[in-house]
Amino acid sequence: MLRRILVPVDFSRASACALAVARDYCPEGATVRLLHVLNPSELASRTAEPKINPMHAKEIRGEAEQQARDRLEAWALDGEEIALEIGKAAEKISEHADAWEADMIAMGTGSRTGLAHFLHGSATEWLVRHARQPVLAVHEVDLHEDQRRHLPPLD
Repeated sequence: MLRRILVPVDFSRASACALAVARDYCPEGATVRLLHVLNPSELASRTAEPKINPMHAKEIRGEAEQQARDRLEAWALDGEEIALEIGKAAEKISEHADAWEADMIAMGTGSRTGLAHFLHGSATEWLVRHARQPVLAVHEVDLHEDQRRHLPPLD
């Protein structure tokens, strides 16, 4: 029985679809946790601008973390948990799923192909091969009207 469903989100439409599907299949009494993984290189690029004083790097990281938390809270429904990690997405998702004792990982999968796929890989693909939990991979699908009701805000 599913008691804990981890839903990694990158705030894409595919993530929103995965969250909607996870909510639809989530049994009563189970917990859904939304997880966002901040990429350290993206954080570094924010502080690498010449006009930013390196002394403010910690402040900039804190702002990035708070922005991610705010977005997670906007996506979460009452009773759902949120979590934030910093690191390589696939590895952090796997570690978090193990530590939280998730019963399933439900995540969106994009349409990255060619050079982008070669350079960055796919967190979903890696997790399907290596995670200790079942992984539900959800593409950008047309959702049923009931599922769209609770679709999180997209940019």
